[in-house]
Amino acid sequence: SYYHTMDNFQARAQAAASSIMTKHPAEALAQSLTNDRPTIDYAVKSYMALTSARGASSNLASNKAQIVDQVQNAIVGSVKTGKEQCFFQKSRNVKMAPLLCARSILKTINAFQIPDDEKDEKRDEVKDPELQVIKILWNGLVKNGKKPSMILGRQSLFHVYPILSQTLMDNIPEGVDVEEGQAFMAEFGRLLENGMKRRYASTPAEERNMMNQYDDDACLLWDTDGGKEELKRRRDRREKKVQAVKESLNGGGDIDSAKECLTIEEIEEGDEEAAE
Repeated sequence: SYYHTMDNFQARAQAAASSIMTKHPAEALAQSLTNDRPTIDYAVKSYMALTSARGASSNLASNKAQIVDQVQNAIVGSVKTGKEQCFFQKSRNVKMAPLLCARSILKTINAFQIPDDEKDEKRDEVKDPELQVIKILWNGLVKNGKKPSMILGRQSLFHVYPILSQTLMDNIPEGVDVEEGQAFMAEFGRLLENGMKRRYASTPAEERNMMNQYDDDACLLWDTDGGKEELKRRRDRREKKVQAVKESLNGGGDIDSAKECLTIEEIEEGDEEAAE
């Protein structure tokens, strides 16, 4: 009967809940680490696509002045974060550079085993067993021929990437400009840190609100929605800027001064012609 079925369902649910509650903390942590999404592999490939798009936009520029403008916009756009964005322009093959760097990150990650004496300077293994669990889980995957990048996410990589960063910096793939390759590795590390800040429940609400006031590429890599909410926030900010321009023009301001608050990409083609 219906009630008998419901009784069975409730009994199974209670049994499952009891199992979860009695699970050993280390086992529960290991399970949460393997369920951490998106995976490292997804984030690295998303970052590769992001830097490729930056390079593609410069290839569409019709002259050197436009290329310089776009590079400067990439830098200016990151002023609020205090760091420059990676922008491939000097590498031998601009189109291949992001792929080569992303491949270097994944190959290094999937071949790396955390040394027994390796410790995170900011945390104490005795007080926080997370480091030890990550070490056992990570090394176990590598020893069994499995790729950590396909199974683990940002929580695990957050502890491992600082250990790997110097190796990545010292081994920029052939054909990639050293400075640009190092910028790729450094920015990925920063986006990883930003992604963790957004994830921590302990991050103050005021800081979270500040994060949402500027474009944060970390969301495109590490948000579980694939960056949909971040893109919506960006569209909303752009619309507010456009509205501010319109209000300024209606108030008697000239078009050149009004457009100072817009980037090149945000000025529509029709407006460009009117400004000429």
